[in-house]
Amino acid sequence: MILVQETALMKGDCYRRPDYPNTWARRHGQGRVFYTALGHREDVWTNPFFQALVLGGVAWALGNVRAEAGPNIDRVTPRANQLKS
Repeated sequence: MILVQETALMKGDCYRRPDYPNTWARRHGQGRVFYTALGHREDVWTNPFFQALVLGGVAWALGNVRAEAGPNIDRVTPRANQLKS
């Protein structure tokens, strides 16, 4: 887990849930997976933080950066999979 979506102050029924992963990286067999849910708005694409995040994620996925990507969802967002009905 790289970034967590904190939901406590968000409005709307879809956010009435525990915090959940927003950006993550993981190993998949011999490959590497990088995912981010950011980037839905045009202004995000020009944000230096977002650009650095994506460049870092792609560099890691290509194997150009060494970083630990072990499972941490249960430690970082322990209730992420508990949705309210």
